[in-house]
Amino acid sequence: MRRPTLMIAIGLPHGGPGQDEDNLNREHDGDGDGPTNTLELIYERLKHGDEVAAHAAMSIARCLQEMVHQATRGNQAGLKHWYEECCDLIAHLDGDGENEEDDNNG
Repeated sequence: MRRPTLMIAIGLPHGGPGQDEDNLNREHDGDGDGPTNTLELIYERLKHGDEVAAHAAMSIARCLQEMVHQATRGNQAGLKHWYEECCDLIAHLDGDGENEEDDNNG
């Protein structure tokens, strides 16, 4: 049985500094409209003892683990399911789900 492998690459994009090699506009983070740095947000909230952030971080880790398991099994539907779960958790943590509390209280 073959063991699954995981690769993490660290470095500069192939396009060089200031170039958008995949046209996703991630390089333009100064305008305030870009994506939130979720890892930094989790880190800052954990430093202050935020229990919600702790639960979210553990849930995101679980989703990533499940994504790897599903991918190594070739289960595309399972991979997509856990990817969507992880996206929902991140969106909620980043504040995209802030109005849900208001909906539940009124």
